[in-house]
Amino acid sequence: MRLTLTDEQTLIQSSALDWLAGCYDFRQREASLHRDGGSPETWTAFAEMGWLGLPIPEEAGGLGMGPLETGLLMQAFGRHLVTEPWHACVLQAGRLLALVGTPEQRADLLPGLVAGESRLALAHMEPGDRLPWTSRQTKAAKTASGWRLQGEKRQVVGGAGASRWIVSAAAENGTRLFLVDPAAEGVRVDAYDTTTGGRAADIVFDGASAEECEPATSSADTVALLHEVIAEGILARAWEATGTMQAALAQTAAYTQQRRQFGQSLSQFQVIQHRLAEMAVQCTEAQAACELAAMRVALDGSSAIAMADFVKTKVGRAARFVGQEAVQLHGAMGVCEELPVAAMFRALLAFGQQDGDAPSHATWLGDLLLSDKDYVYSQTLREATAPSRTTATV
Repeated sequence: MRLTLTDEQTLIQSSALDWLAGCYDFRQREASLHRDGGSPETWTAFAEMGWLGLPIPEEAGGLGMGPLETGLLMQAFGRHLVTEPWHACVLQAGRLLALVGTPEQRADLLPGLVAGESRLALAHMEPGDRLPWTSRQTKAAKTASGWRLQGEKRQVVGGAGASRWIVSAAAENGTRLFLVDPAAEGVRVDAYDTTTGGRAADIVFDGASAEECEPATSSADTVALLHEVIAEGILARAWEATGTMQAALAQTAAYTQQRRQFGQSLSQFQVIQHRLAEMAVQCTEAQAACELAAMRVALDGSSAIAMADFVKTKVGRAARFVGQEAVQLHGAMGVCEELPVAAMFRALLAFGQQDGDAPSHATWLGDLLLSDKDYVYSQTLREATAPSRTTATV
């Protein structure tokens, strides 16, 4: 089955690809490398094109687009190796605040985010995490003056330079979400460069003061919304990886046509043709997996975790294969920083470890299917009596 995009989706895809091709080629990208928040000029351009409000609900000042629209944008980002933290600051932190923040918090922070004047970051992953669905070790304690946090967070993309962090922590009544000012006492930040050219931070909370998000919401609802946003973020990352894979395939095919050996181009050798064909198969399968997952999540948000596990398992393995083959077929040039293929390889390798590796997600998905007997039903032609997947609880 071939996915047919609507006019609006086609416009998002084409405008993103056109703008990035003209304003964010591999050399222009250098202005964004290893800078907190990337290039300010690029971030402002994102705001002007409406991308900073794309996944934010309309009632919060955004465009209210779904997983397919955000996936198309992320795929364009992956093709051009965008390092600006749109995924972390907008799709995860911004959308999460729009769902669980108080009216005052939303009014205070979301307009600046959509306008490109400030950034948010989600601090969720912790030392020892293999998957984002497990219980949090960071603790939140209620005091006379408010809430205090104790614990550590790892790999907070976009954390350095953000105006506020959304922090997940275990409280007496279950997992809750809190807003933390990076300048608050009791906060230690260790910011560093990532292998993909962006920036991340490890954060330690030692009695840091925090403001609770939506106190009236039950812990179970908070966890469900948190996991839904994280799962859709994993799906978006998979779309981004497919864009990088497709770009790596295109560059590798072009390189093998130009590189000559024994009087002919490398692309004339049958073994090279077979390896390029297998790369193309992996790219096509990864694309199909992302499309299926996006459509399923758009129809049934409760399937988000299962779909995130599914795409991470499939696309993670495909990304590793395509990245390794691209470097191998380039030879020594495959690790040369003058060519985009080296950066593509690092991006695909990083995708395999972000928010949990593919084997861990495969194990979780297998356990989930076994627990509700969902494996006996078609994943594309759903039976009317098939049980609905439920989200994990903490």
